[in-house]
Amino acid sequence: MGESRSLSVPEFHVGKLQRLLPEVLEQLQEVDRDIIAEAITVLKNILAGMDRQSASRAAVQVAEKLLPFIDDVSSRLRVLSISLFKHLLELVRGLNRRRMKVHVLQSLVPLLLLVHDECPNVSQLALAPLVLQVCWDTLSSAAEFLKWHQLGGFIQRKDTWQSCDCLLTRYKGRANNFLCQTMAFLENPQTPLRQAAIRFIGLAARQLDQRSQDKLDAICNDLKGLQQDSNSSVQSLASQTIFILEAFKNHPPAHSSLWTCFHRIRTMCTKESPVIEAAQLP
Repeated sequence: MGESRSLSVPEFHVGKLQRLLPEVLEQLQEVDRDIIAEAITVLKNILAGMDRQSASRAAVQVAEKLLPFIDDVSSRLRVLSISLFKHLLELVRGLNRRRMKVHVLQSLVPLLLLVHDECPNVSQLALAPLVLQVCWDTLSSAAEFLKWHQLGGFIQRKDTWQSCDCLLTRYKGRANNFLCQTMAFLENPQTPLRQAAIRFIGLAARQLDQRSQDKLDAICNDLKGLQQDSNSSVQSLASQTIFILEAFKNHPPAHSSLWTCFHRIRTMCTKESPVIEAAQLP
């Protein structure tokens, strides 16, 4: 979009804005987060001016471009993108729901981890409650979109780890994809988000089979970096999780899942052992 052209809604008729959809979507690739935030705001107005069928198709297109900003470093951008994503779920109809389902599944892990967001930046502190609320609200809408009543119940109770376990149990085949999404959170500056990522990795890794040695090696290597973390609880949780993954990797039980291995380790240890906490990953 040229420098002389503003994204301000009043300067354009809604019909003209609709034709600008590809151009506005392109602004989401900008480095300047103020431009991205402005583009997200305009996208909602463009969708509002479309008929139902057009809005349904466009919502899927917008969702794909919007997903990377759900866990953006800017709390403001997170709130704007997650709020718009929730709105998109309300617009999708008919055959477009199948296409949208892929994006909804991609949104679940980041949203479940972001409920641990504490917004440590003083300038963004006022946004902290808003970030949490918009995450839970969008998770609720996602469960409703998927017609997944069990997940919706856990989300309604704000039970993060039951929600994660429910997701992983139902979509075992997507465990590798979920793990890939989680790895980026290991580098998050917020301690609660790093902790949440490690715990989720422990849950998700149990769905991998014995053919996933390379993936387990990569996970363990990333977790080893956190053994030098500035926070002692992160160090401990990383070490415990590595211990369990290494046990499975080196002595995989025949015809059994990783979770069976977790169970065996748990029963061999005393209640006081720190391994218990990692194995249960509450």
